[in-house]
Amino acid sequence: MRKRPEKTEQTKADLKEAFWRLYAEKPIEKITVGEVCELAGYNRGTFYLHFQDLYGMLHGIEDTLLAGMTDCVEACMKRLQQDSGKVNLIAACTDVVLYYERNKPYITVLLGERGDPSFIYRLKDNLKPLWREYVVDPATTRTEAEIELLLEYTLAGTLFMISRWLKDPNSASAKQLAHLVYDFAIKDVRKRSL
Repeated sequence: MRKRPEKTEQTKADLKEAFWRLYAEKPIEKITVGEVCELAGYNRGTFYLHFQDLYGMLHGIEDTLLAGMTDCVEACMKRLQQDSGKVNLIAACTDVVLYYERNKPYITVLLGERGDPSFIYRLKDNLKPLWREYVVDPATTRTEAEIELLLEYTLAGTLFMISRWLKDPNSASAKQLAHLVYDFAIKDVRKRSL
């Protein structure tokens, strides 16, 4: 009997959603496969057909988000390379902010207190090469160590700012946040990298 791909994908999505609802409330160490299956309406055997364990499921979710976040930022940077006018810069930054907003349930948890600390490191490691290529001034006189520290500071601050905004989106609009990201994570880095 052949499995239908759409049914398989729906089953995996249901299990991931159930896991995420639990993970948003408590640490992964306190979640059981049985809880995930009960919440999703499947048996444990179905879970193990698709996932090795809860940590594998979490890493799969993280990998998908990392790829999406990295692709979104890279598209933004390429767009900025073609037209670095402020209007285009803000529009490109807004696209990134909106991606984060669309994935708010996941990103809020992953960038928050309950998230996997390695996720933030992996995300920064994915984003640093993009900042080096598209944001750091090529004529920089900074040492490699200085650039590394500047990027670490900038990306940590930017991710924290986005995380805070996702927790309270009424504090600023997506466009206002994009202005802040542009001012502090792009314009300021260019200036400080000289």
